[in-house]
Amino acid sequence: REKMREKECLVVKDPNELNNYTCFDVKLPSYLPEGYEFAEAEFYKDENGDVENTKYISLHFTNEKAGKRIYMQQRFAEEETGYATGANKVEEIKINGVDAVLYDDNNLDWEYNGVIYMLSGRGEIAKDELIKIAESIK
Repeated sequence: REKMREKECLVVKDPNELNNYTCFDVKLPSYLPEGYEFAEAEFYKDENGDVENTKYISLHFTNEKAGKRIYMQQRFAEEETGYATGANKVEEIKINGVDAVLYDDNNLDWEYNGVIYMLSGRGEIAKDELIKIAESIK
């Protein structure tokens, strides 16, 4: 799995380098639950093995002690990057005044300033904590 990831993705561990690879401004949360920190970001390589002005970034935040992770994806908002969740339970809420969708209790999607955000607590983060993380992205 790790070999395949290296072939398909560029992994970046320095949060200060994230905007070097995207066509949009990557925003990290200023709030994370206790014990969590930025671990790494993944960028999918193009057919030439390059990452330049990409429309997607996957972010991983970990709590090493607890062995838990928070996953976030940010995508440049356009028709090509849209998707459907296939969620069972959907709740409409607001994040910093914009419409958001909370689905299956621990996944959150919203669009802000031309970027689509998807935040997942992977079943390990409470709904109120997820909302607090989302609201800290400005």
